Amino acid sequence: MAFTFNDPPTTDRDEVRIAIGDITTGNGPAPNLGNLADSLIDHWLDVGGNIWGAAALAADHLSVLWTSRPIFGPGELSTTHTNLSGLWAQRAKEFRARAADPDVSGTVVRVGSFVRVDGYTDAAGEYSS
Repeated sequence: MAFTFNDPPTTDRDEVRIAIGDITTGNGPAPNLGNLADSLIDHWLDVGGNIWGAAALAADHLSVLWTSRPIFGPGELSTTHTNLSGLWAQRAKEFRARAADPDVSGTVVRVGSFVRVDGYTDAAGEYSS
């Protein structure tokens, strides 16, 4: 199984790996810290339509891989567990939303407050902080 990642990213495969957190060999998102094969990601890029579509298919795959492997919390008798399969299924939905709407980006911009000024003030622009 081939695993490649370029830092800085130079290929669509690199972008998919960034989206799913699969950028370090031997420390991947699959069970047992496995990485996804280049050939799988290349296939998903072919059928997924774009980087986010491929990331959604990768997340679907990871959800299936984690179905039978819940992660239990500390201690042998712990009842706390993380449903990684469900978390990956949710990520797949998020990636599909990004794939369907190219205007949705992975970047979230938060704007603080600003005050609108009218045309009678001495401010240089329409808005001032």
